[in-house]
Parts: sequence; C-alpha cells; structure tokens
Amino acid sequence: MSARVQAGPSTNGGPAPFPDLEDYLADIGDRIRAERKARGWTQSKLGKLAGIGLATVKRLENGSLWMRPFLQACWALEVQPDHLMSDQWQMPEVVRKLQLSSRQARVLREAASGDPLSRVAARLGEDSRAVGACLSQVYQRLGVADVPQAERRAAAVRVAMQHNLFTPTNQTS
Repeated sequence: MSARVQAGPSTNGGPAPFPDLEDYLADIGDRIRAERKARGWTQSKLGKLAGIGLATVKRLENGSLWMRPFLQACWALEVQPDHLMSDQWQMPEVVRKLQLSSRQARVLREAASGDPLSRVAARLGEDSRAVGACLSQVYQRLGVADVPQAERRAAAVRVAMQHNLFTPTNQTS
C-alpha cells in the first residue's frame, strides 16, 4: 500500500501542492483494492455490482483517470474530498460580491468627509434629497442600514474600502 498522504488545503492556507496528487490517487486505489479483497471479490464482481466495466475497476485501483478532475476541483475549492461526500456537508453560504454604481461611489466618496448632506449635495451639484436617497441605497447595498445613524456613513466607507469599491478623495491613486 502507498503511504498516507494529506489531501486538500495545506496548513499554510492554500491548496495542497499537486505533486501529492499521484500519491493520493494511488492511496485511494489501494483502499478500493483492499476493500474489494477483504470481501473476497474479483475485480469483475466489483464492476458488476457497481455497474462499471472491468477496465474502469482496474483504473480505479491503479489510481488513475476519473478521480483526478474530482480531486483537482476539491483542491481548488479548498474542500476535503471526504467532507464533500459526507452526510455532514452543508450548502455553503453564497458570497455576494458588493458593487456600487459610479454615482453611488461618487456620492459615498463625497459623504465620507462627514459634511452635512446639504454641503455634499452642493459639491455634487445635486439636490440634498437625491443625495440622501442615493446614500440610503448605498447603505442597503453595503449591509450597514441597521447601523446607528451617527456611525452609518463611517461604516459604509469602511465596507466600501474593504471591498475596494473606491478610493477616498484624501488618498492618491
């Protein structure tokens, strides 16, 4: 049997290096062979019971072909193959990409000054109600609408900066 190999994400946060892939595939093939032999089955019997051909059983036990794309996808997704197939697997939370329209980014950039809306609107050449409505949309989109009003603009600016949605006017590009 092959030596046991760590699969999936590495301890340094990235995917495990691909040189281990061959060993991992061989290890899985060895395990399939061991399970088959422990039952006293031939490769033909396993193939018949699994609904696959003898050639496929041989490729499985040799650790080749079909498993490779599955494992490569697991490594890229940083998901352990056994976790992906387990009963404990749960639908992951969808990561929503935050975006602002160019107008929303411009209004938030101006509002980041902390000036009253009337002054922000004057700089933008817009009505203060329109600027307030735009900011309200920005707060909803960035998920800070429930933050206390006194802290809402700063929270929106923080979230926008974290997601690289704009550069404040006081920084150079």
